[in-house]
Amino acid sequence: MRRSRDSTTRLLVVLLVAASALVLGPASADAAGRSAIVSDGAARFTVLSPTLIRAELAQDGRFEDRPTMTAQRVRRQVPRFTTRVRAGWREIRTAKVLLRWRRGTAPLDGETLRLTFGTGGRRTTAGMSPTAEQRTLGGWTRALDLLQGPVPLNPGVLTRDGWRVVDDSRTILLVPQAPGFATRPARETTYQDWYLFGYGDDRARALRDLRTLTGAAPLLDRSAFGVWYSKYFPYSASELQEIAGEFSRRGIPLSMVSLDTDFKRQADPVGAAAGAQLAGAPGLPYSWNAWDWNRDLFPDPKAFIDWAHREGIDVGANIHPSINSNDPALPAVEAQTGRLGTDDGMCRLLQADLTGQCKVFDWTKQAHLDAYFALHKPFADSGIDMFWLDWCCEAPNSAVAPGLTADTWINARYAAYQRARGERWPAFSRIGASFLQDGVYGDRQAPDGGVGALAEHRSTVQFTGDTCASWEMLAFEAEMTAGAAAIGLPYVSHDIGSFAGLPIAGQCNGVIAGQNNVVPADLYARWVQFATFEPLDRLHSHHGKRLPWEYPGPAGDAAAEALRLRAALVPTTYTLARRAHDTGLPITGPLWLTWPREEGAHENPTVRTFGPDIVAASVTAPGDPAQTRLWVPPGTWVDWFTGERSRGPAQRTVSVPLSRMPVLVRAGAVVVTDPSGKRAAPAPALLRIDAFRGSRGRFALYEDAGEGYAFERGQAMRTTITQRRSGRRTTVTIGRARGRFAGAPSRRSWEIRLRDVARPRAVRVDGRRLATSAFSYEAASRTLVVRTGARSTRRDVSIVATS
Repeated sequence: MRRSRDSTTRLLVVLLVAASALVLGPASADAAGRSAIVSDGAARFTVLSPTLIRAELAQDGRFEDRPTMTAQRVRRQVPRFTTRVRAGWREIRTAKVLLRWRRGTAPLDGETLRLTFGTGGRRTTAGMSPTAEQRTLGGWTRALDLLQGPVPLNPGVLTRDGWRVVDDSRTILLVPQAPGFATRPARETTYQDWYLFGYGDDRARALRDLRTLTGAAPLLDRSAFGVWYSKYFPYSASELQEIAGEFSRRGIPLSMVSLDTDFKRQADPVGAAAGAQLAGAPGLPYSWNAWDWNRDLFPDPKAFIDWAHREGIDVGANIHPSINSNDPALPAVEAQTGRLGTDDGMCRLLQADLTGQCKVFDWTKQAHLDAYFALHKPFADSGIDMFWLDWCCEAPNSAVAPGLTADTWINARYAAYQRARGERWPAFSRIGASFLQDGVYGDRQAPDGGVGALAEHRSTVQFTGDTCASWEMLAFEAEMTAGAAAIGLPYVSHDIGSFAGLPIAGQCNGVIAGQNNVVPADLYARWVQFATFEPLDRLHSHHGKRLPWEYPGPAGDAAAEALRLRAALVPTTYTLARRAHDTGLPITGPLWLTWPREEGAHENPTVRTFGPDIVAASVTAPGDPAQTRLWVPPGTWVDWFTGERSRGPAQRTVSVPLSRMPVLVRAGAVVVTDPSGKRAAPAPALLRIDAFRGSRGRFALYEDAGEGYAFERGQAMRTTITQRRSGRRTTVTIGRARGRFAGAPSRRSWEIRLRDVARPRAVRVDGRRLATSAFSYEAASRTLVVRTGARSTRRDVSIVATS
């Protein structure tokens, strides 16, 4: 059971200093005292890695050492480099790049600043400029609100050209003084602050560099990686418990429930009735921006959340960042802030109070931040794990300052608030821009050119907003998730099945979808299958049907099976999340990140990697079966469901029945799953290993307590599993566990499934030959199944099958 961790004093301190919590000093020298800085007149260069260099030009001589929203200033090992002046050019050479700057020139541009690096097996020289026309790869958009198809993506750091310049010249500075940021000082002469990425074909190196520059993505609670359920609907505690029970009865472990806005107290019964009518749910409770529980729906909120936690379910709460003038909490708020601003537009309509005004905060002021987060106390005290910030921002003055991105700023404040509570959950929110109220719903451009989005992975799980249902939207969500690798964002969460359902008269309408919000059965099933190999899997809708048993027949069966697989994959997904935290590599990534020189990897955006050994395609066309494009990467790959082997690189069109997905596994790979069909325990007593025929393979399983921050102090466990096949012998070795954490198992049972092997003549576990009754062989799929029984996790376990 979790305990409430809310402490007002601690929260205020954290919110004041979080902006510079990781700052240990300028990134100018390492522990050995080696300097990373090369100064040359008005220019200063800092070598951050062999492929990342900061180039700063200050004609007034005032360089900047404070961290920014984008760039941290953390001491780290200085890479080896040399520097000299030759023929009027300053040269800096690392193991990977050569930087040349024409001395004494200003401003920095593509003529005066040039980078030479390796790409495609040859050396390339490029003029450095953040505005250069480039062949960008992936990127980001703030959200997908009211869309039913693709939109252009804002660029990240990855390009087919092998380099990128990030212009950090205007981004806010992070300071320990309230409210935690300062705008860049005014200057009368040229000032430029650029980061030069020169990675060539090594795009994974670019993501490591981005992590070096901006910081690590968080490691979410283990519960995040199972199956979520959410719906814009006024559920009661008992109704949610019944839904969770139905998941359990159907063998689908539920690990996360998100409460949409109607869990809050109603402001005005008459206005609420009108709001419910507008939302397509007449007669049901309706709320928007209240700051306490609806006690009719949740008589004892803490008891409900305690129950959820005992069941292994995290609970999230939807927040709209304003307050009704009739809210009982307003006097205390304005005692701290003074009179709040008023939004007389959409917010006032949505809060559905005939007499109340919509009062809004200015998050550039510390008193407003303090008062705003103090409002979360009734929910935090009840044990809410995650806060879903559903919209930034209600008014133009919510967070406006030169170089400040509103989404990025408030999301960072949520991350600090959550860490102070001891929660791993950061913000669950849109990213990288703000709603500027210029007549566009969900502005997708950023006032700082999008640089703020490069820091979002530190503080945000991206909620992509209110989509409509179409095959084109499903395809674009697959592309968008993978493309977010370009900004180092591992966590993207879509409304699986869409929020609003089918467009109405050809238009996406997020207001009047109502309770008849049903999508075609095959589209629903394919959307749920797509989410199986996404970073997060969240069923959500606008008063619509998104549960498998609401789609009887083959579609519902297929969706349920996909959700079971998703839950079973948690040990692997959690391991990939730790990899994302450590390296900047995504959980679900684009093909072109792993195979940068393959044209097929660039031409199939709906085919993605899921870690290093799995490739999953999305079926984005109707029918049963349906035709879909599948790119087979170099090497030998095995179909997860049929066992068919393919050799790549190759482009294929495959026919896929509704009952399965196009998923390939690298030959030789080992995949770890939890076969229990129960809630995602931090350390399952039984794990399954699927070993796919190939010469060799390896997987290092990562485990920790699943919540809290003890893992940062080294309290975690890794178990390396290897497979080796030679002739008629197959050997799977489960290495002894390295490391410990509270609750780590001392003994564990294993089920090993050797895929595509002949019926064995002998099977040995730790050298002891098993009786034929101690293992089984599935002739149709050529799969050998061996169960070890409970074994010490501190000893190697060896399974040898000889055919």
